[in-house]
Amino acid sequence: MTTTSGLSAYLLEQKTRFLGDNGDGWTVVMGNEAGDLDSLASSIGFAWFLSHKPNTDANAIALITTPREDFVLRAENLYALQLVGIKEDFRELLCPEDVPKPNLCTDFALVDHNSLHPTYALPDVRVTAIIDHHEDEGKYLDTASPRSISPAGSCASLVTRVIMSYPTLQIPPELATLLLNAIVIDTHGLRRGGKAVGVDYEAFTWLVPRANIPSSGSLIEQMAETPQHVPDLAWLQSLTHTLNTKKTALSHLNTRDLLRRDYKEYVFNLSSSIRGDSPCSVKAGLSTVPLPLSSFFSPSPTSAVVSTQEWIKERGLSILGVLTTYKSKQGKPKRELMWVVDEKVCGPRLPQVLFDGIEASEILQVKRTDFKRYGFNSQVGKDEKERDEVERGSIDEEESVGEPSGAAETSPFRVGFVVRVYRQKNSAVTRKQVAPILKRVLEG
Repeated sequence: MTTTSGLSAYLLEQKTRFLGDNGDGWTVVMGNEAGDLDSLASSIGFAWFLSHKPNTDANAIALITTPREDFVLRAENLYALQLVGIKEDFRELLCPEDVPKPNLCTDFALVDHNSLHPTYALPDVRVTAIIDHHEDEGKYLDTASPRSISPAGSCASLVTRVIMSYPTLQIPPELATLLLNAIVIDTHGLRRGGKAVGVDYEAFTWLVPRANIPSSGSLIEQMAETPQHVPDLAWLQSLTHTLNTKKTALSHLNTRDLLRRDYKEYVFNLSSSIRGDSPCSVKAGLSTVPLPLSSFFSPSPTSAVVSTQEWIKERGLSILGVLTTYKSKQGKPKRELMWVVDEKVCGPRLPQVLFDGIEASEILQVKRTDFKRYGFNSQVGKDEKERDEVERGSIDEEESVGEPSGAAETSPFRVGFVVRVYRQKNSAVTRKQVAPILKRVLEG
């Protein structure tokens, strides 16, 4: 294998060779369709590993699931790529529009998810490896090796653990830096009491001396003494703050951009209690939006509703879940849920079963609210006064949440869509847990 000096040069060389072979004999490594930094770094990292592990002549390449023109939707990804020398034309990266059609790609490895997207699930395709931290869907048991699905704050930590298991491998500093960035953003700086678990701390400790960051032997010594605690480091705090700031810098995005920047789709086979005797499947989309619904609907609530309806039509959805995540004025993590259901598919039974299931979930712990809170009421009533107080910080949001009044039953969405909005009391639950809950509610 040709030695390259730098991650950028290596990726460009791999891409050139892959295209020259039309994918024949290559393993394509893919992250999930949301295209966050964890998926991006994990796919590049695992593809590098497959091509470099001892006693192999395998060829592997990362397929970045985000079209090149959509990279602008994730400023945190742009920042992390720039840190490792990948500039804004991204010519080194293999994106969906670069892959020839037809091609000879038959082997796929999955990171940060464990079910191959239907677009690539052709009859002659095999999934040959999985590294993931989501709920196991039980697929590819006979073909995937390794098939590692286990808890972690970041999938990049699991990829790093695989690389660590081969002591002779010399990871490029740029790749170590990219994986480290993914771990930092997904674990919020490995904050104690947060998402980070043992493998995240182990991966972080291993990557630090190999990455292009300020570090010292004293850091490694401190972490060896307390392996699940990261010392207060100015550079780590700065990196965490920068990545989070980039991630939440969304003022340049419109409603459609917000819905698609962190988006996943699912197909569910409805239970007989919903569909009756006729088999029926539905497509559902889950959009994670790092803003409160009040900001999502601002400055034009009506325009946001229209754009949401257009997105549902564009994607052919029966169900759209908008999962907001943000912090209150007091710095408390907050989450909301908005469910939009097209009842034309299976009639009124579908939204009713969905809402009942969501409201009964002991994991989510939701409390229903109404649309008056988001600018859909022309009269200044109690809810709007409370919203103003929340924005000023004089009361906490949790204190202002009330059950919807009768007037709130009217949805701003057009006829045919049934919509409910909720406050999610358990702010630790993300899409990673919401998707399996949705599956159980709909499929029984």
